[in-house]
Amino acid sequence: MKFVDKLSEKMVPAATLIANNKYLLSLRDGFMMAFPGTMFASIMIIIQNLPTTFGFAGYLPDGVNTFLNDFFGPVGNATMSISAIFIVYGIGYQLAGHYKQSQVFAGAISLSSFIILLPFGTDKSLGTFIPLSKLGAEGMFVGIITAIVATEIYCRIGRAGITIKMPESVPPMIAESFIAIIPGAAPLFLFNLIRYLFTFTTWGNAVDFVYELLQQQLMNLGGTLPAVLIAVFFTQFFWWFGIHGTLVVNAVIDPIMSALAIENYEAYKSGAEQLPHIINTTFMGVFVNQGMQLGISIAMAFFIAKSVRMKTTMKTIVAPAIFNVSEPMTFGLPVVLNPIVFIPWILAPLVSTTISYFAIAVGLVPRPIGATVVWTTPIILSGWLGTGSIAGAILQIVTVIVMTLIWIPFLMAMDNEYLKEEQKG
Repeated sequence: MKFVDKLSEKMVPAATLIANNKYLLSLRDGFMMAFPGTMFASIMIIIQNLPTTFGFAGYLPDGVNTFLNDFFGPVGNATMSISAIFIVYGIGYQLAGHYKQSQVFAGAISLSSFIILLPFGTDKSLGTFIPLSKLGAEGMFVGIITAIVATEIYCRIGRAGITIKMPESVPPMIAESFIAIIPGAAPLFLFNLIRYLFTFTTWGNAVDFVYELLQQQLMNLGGTLPAVLIAVFFTQFFWWFGIHGTLVVNAVIDPIMSALAIENYEAYKSGAEQLPHIINTTFMGVFVNQGMQLGISIAMAFFIAKSVRMKTTMKTIVAPAIFNVSEPMTFGLPVVLNPIVFIPWILAPLVSTTISYFAIAVGLVPRPIGATVVWTTPIILSGWLGTGSIAGAILQIVTVIVMTLIWIPFLMAMDNEYLKEEQKG
């Protein structure tokens, strides 16, 4: 336990620092601004592709399939495909809240700054337009950078009092609008200058520059198995110390995983035979450790456990585990700071992730479609929806069995200790 105590002294402050960082918190909460739209789009694309998913598309009249495509298909263009817009506004809004500045105006200035950087095209029939891809995956990273920089400038000028102050008789909303003029003008001018300077480069605009030199490299790195295993390790590791590891790690990897998911979503929506990425938000939400608590609790509660304490504990875990609620096991078993379960707690998700990755890589299971599958969706259904194939559900069953087998020897050791205590008492 001395080793654990020393490790806790080093890791807990670091994790707490990450969890309380205003930029990472703003990123995390800003991404949630896009959640309602992307969730709706995911449901619509799942409904649109139900005949294909369940294998009866060929038995339906052509008119039914056409209706599904025409009615549900365009939803993604107004939600998932332009998610960068929601995220940019959300980051600006959330970051301004940490500075106690106007969140609405900060979000609006961030969004305007982002749009200034976007490349505009022209068409004789359509007029001026913005390519849809720049509002989604390709614009994700430049949008994040723009939102943070624009909001920083806006808030620092506002806090310095360099504003236009109106008399008290002026209505509050009008007064706030005037207060935002100078703080808002500075970032808008800066990003317009950046836009203009990029017209003299080979990229032509800042979006393509950031996408090519930064975002693609991070996506290529973040979409690899080693990178994901590192993320999974630290997620579980922080949870073992009682720190919400999912929130800590996701604050760092969400931009990468979301960009990968949007590219898969766009490819799936267009009917591509091969989706570009194995790993994305859908993969992380469906194949890492989903069902682990359910498999463990069923096995121990109804088949293996001999002690009353273990049986009772595991029976209380079963119901919430169906919906992937892990807290009853994390704090009820408990997992937190329990040296007996440290190895399976870390190892089982790593093994599940690896099995899932290779099963998809060799073509046994389709690549995740990039849709947002709500984390409370029970296993089998979530695997099916996440890949658009029954193979995804079968893969989940396999990984749950493997994870349960990893856990059983360690839980049996705990169960034996509980049984000895009960027999003594």
